[in-house]
Amino acid sequence: MYNTTRKSCICINMVSIKRAIIFGSIPAAVVLVVILLAAFYVKEVYTQIDIQAPNERVWHILTNFTDFYEWNPFIDQASGEIRQGAIVTIHLQPINTQGMTIDPTITKVESNHELRWLGRFGGIPRLFDGEHILTIESIGNNHNLTHFIQREVYRGVLVPFYAFQLDTSYRPAFEAMNHALKMKSERTNG
Repeated sequence: MYNTTRKSCICINMVSIKRAIIFGSIPAAVVLVVILLAAFYVKEVYTQIDIQAPNERVWHILTNFTDFYEWNPFIDQASGEIRQGAIVTIHLQPINTQGMTIDPTITKVESNHELRWLGRFGGIPRLFDGEHILTIESIGNNHNLTHFIQREVYRGVLVPFYAFQLDTSYRPAFEAMNHALKMKSERTNG
């Protein structure tokens, strides 16, 4: 005699296993999609200031890493050769946070105009990348008036978790550096 109860029990178990696989993989797929989207998340911190000084003076101050400790409240220490591809060492002191030392790679040097470096958390791309961009522009035909832009573009999986801190600690630190650069650049002796 054939036991139909056992057969239906096996069918129910097979259906339960299929459901478990299907419904168990949906959360995994959602997590994967969220991670992929976060990897392409972009957050920018942007600040600017006008400085009553020539571009060359502002550039000289920005690229004289050895003097940063004297005037720069945000990047209070920096060392290394300023050339594309060079790795530099920079100590950051954001507002209301512990300072940190990073070793970014310089990605662009355009004399008297732009300096960029790229830092990566643990050296892993798209985890937490920060591209710091310092731009100097003349305002109109007046070579003694400079528009300075300091910004950083953050990309990566971890960036959404730090977006608030970037606005509350890093933006004010950028602005403090901008004002200190303005004060130093506008002194007649540079």
